[in-house]
Amino acid sequence: MKFLLLIIFAFAGRSFAQTYSYDFTTGNEGWTGDFADYPVSDSVFYQLAFLRTTLPSPLNTGKYALKISGKNHSDDLFMFIKRKFTGLLPGTSYQLRIDVQFASIARTNAVGVGGAPGESVVMKAGATLREPKKINTNGFYLMNIDKANQSQPGLDMDTIGHVGVSDTTTVFTLIERDNASHLFNITTDSSGSVWVCIGTDSGFESTTTLYYNQITLAFSTATGLNDVSDTRRELEVYPNPADEWFTIKTNPALSDGRYSVRNLFGKVVLQGVLTADITKIGLSNLPSGFYTIRVGEKQVRQFLKR
Repeated sequence: MKFLLLIIFAFAGRSFAQTYSYDFTTGNEGWTGDFADYPVSDSVFYQLAFLRTTLPSPLNTGKYALKISGKNHSDDLFMFIKRKFTGLLPGTSYQLRIDVQFASIARTNAVGVGGAPGESVVMKAGATLREPKKINTNGFYLMNIDKANQSQPGLDMDTIGHVGVSDTTTVFTLIERDNASHLFNITTDSSGSVWVCIGTDSGFESTTTLYYNQITLAFSTATGLNDVSDTRRELEVYPNPADEWFTIKTNPALSDGRYSVRNLFGKVVLQGVLTADITKIGLSNLPSGFYTIRVGEKQVRQFLKR
C-alpha cells in the first residue's frame, strides 16, 4: 500500500478530517529519523542507525519498514522519527489520533541493564509547530521540544505505551500502540502545517531495535472551513527569541492564573502569578536555550533565550 490520504468534509456538522497512512512501500515517504539525549561525540559508541529496510524474519521480509536502533548508555536515549504535514486548515485546532505498528523483540517482565528491555523503553507521540530537532547543548544533544524524559509525558509528546511484546518472545513480532484514549491536541500554523514526531525514551541501558511498519494519522476538527481558531491568540510570548526579558500576553480571563517556565528537561526554572493580561518577566538568570511556558492546562508556548 502506498501513501494514502483520505479527506472527509461534513459541512452540516461543521467537521473536517484528514487521514494519512504510510507503509513505506515506495520509500521513506517523507519520514526522517534521528537521535537525542547522548553526548555529541558518541554516535559510534551508541551504535545509532536509521534506514529503510525490509522486516526481519520470521515476519514478512517482502514488506518494508523504517528501522531505528541504538545502544543506550545515557539512561534515556531518545530515538525518533518525524514528518511535516501541510494542507491542513490554517490556525485551526485539531485532535490527532496516532496509530503505530512496529516490530519489536523486547520481552516484558524481564530483567535488563538499568531497566526492563520492554517496559523501560517508552513510546511517545505528538505534534508541534516547530520542527523537532536535536540541539547541541554544552556537548550533549537535547531535543528542542518538550517530550519530558523516560515514562513522563511532555507538553509536545504524550506517552502511548512501551515496546514490550510478551514474557516469552524470542523473535521480532508486530505490535501496535495508539493514543485513542487520549487524543493529541494541536493548532496548525498560519499556513496549515504541523510536525508529527514519534519516538522512544529508554531506561534500558542496552540495545533497542525497532521496525516501524505502518503509521496512520487522523486529524479531525469541528471547526468549519472558514473559521479560524482563537486558541493561538490566547497566549503570546514576545520577543522570541528573547534576551534579558520577555512579555506574556494572555486572554484577560487568564490574567490571574499561574505560569511556569520549564527547560528542556521539564524542570520548572521560573514560576509566578500573572498580575494582568500583559506581564513582563526577567530572564537574566536563565542560561541560553529553549524553554516552554505554560499558563493553565492547555495554554503553552515555546521560546528561545539567547
